[in-house]
Amino acid sequence: MNYDAFFASVKNGEFACAYLFQGEEEYIKEKALSALRKRLLPEGFEPLNETVLQNPGAAAIVEAALTLPFMSERRLVVVHEYGLLYPSKAGESADEVDKLMKYLENPMQTTCLVFYCKAAPDARKKLVKLLQKHAEIVRFEPLSDATLARWIQSQARPKDISYDDAMLLAFTAGRELMTLSKEISKLVAYSGERGEITREDIKRIVTPSLECTVFQMVDALTAGMEGEAFEYLTAMLKNGEPRIRILSIITRQYRNLLQLSLLLSDHVPESQIAQRIGIPPFVVRKLKRQAREEGAERLKKKLSLCVDTDYAIKSGKMREDAALDRAMLLLCGRD
Repeated sequence: MNYDAFFASVKNGEFACAYLFQGEEEYIKEKALSALRKRLLPEGFEPLNETVLQNPGAAAIVEAALTLPFMSERRLVVVHEYGLLYPSKAGESADEVDKLMKYLENPMQTTCLVFYCKAAPDARKKLVKLLQKHAEIVRFEPLSDATLARWIQSQARPKDISYDDAMLLAFTAGRELMTLSKEISKLVAYSGERGEITREDIKRIVTPSLECTVFQMVDALTAGMEGEAFEYLTAMLKNGEPRIRILSIITRQYRNLLQLSLLLSDHVPESQIAQRIGIPPFVVRKLKRQAREEGAERLKKKLSLCVDTDYAIKSGKMREDAALDRAMLLLCGRD
């Protein structure tokens, strides 16, 4: 089920004996766990009826799950980052899986067991398949553009923010809801007595994400603005970003630009372009100008330069600082 269906079931008092929480959207995932906790556990008795475990053994999970609730109809057991759900060279312990299998096949009706995953579980794992059969899988996927804009607008109330400016905020700060929530609070405070949050407020107050800064840097590189591009680089380095990571995002940006350029030449609709490349339509519209200015042939050469630079660093042929500086000069069109 998706998280909307989960919230609806919790509101209606419908609970599964076991859940697997998975997906990238941590903010909503945390809200879902809070909603479950609030609905299940009587006020004042929460500590007596909740067990939180961090990558425990199967025996600890089963023992907690078999414990009866105290002055409550149910107890909550939350298992964070359970190792057997993730890829591992060590493989799975048959004994561990067997213990959980026996429990999940006949769970305590008074216990709600939640496996909480930040990283993606490995669908090939026996335990994951077991949970797919005996537990409710709740997926916390990133919000679509329209849903994200509505969420930003709701969080900004009583202030007004337009759809386009909400998308600019998401582009600038990134789409992670916890970060966006903090940035919205800053904007609401900054706007003071005004009834709306403006584009100028966003540009002046919001801290740009790494992806946004790299986008601006590539924009400067495309325009041949070497000084501005290196200012963005300096800012990222001051924030502690590794050069190799910055290079990887530059490479991804040029790969997206090349794909966009080729799809535009084939007259593919913008909505389909976003789906094929795997980026939001709002970002496609921003990238179109860069793609048209560069052209497919130049983009191929620049993408190849990025890939070659990455190889030179990782193979030890060049130092990170020298390799990235050289690549940026060449991306500006200089030898």
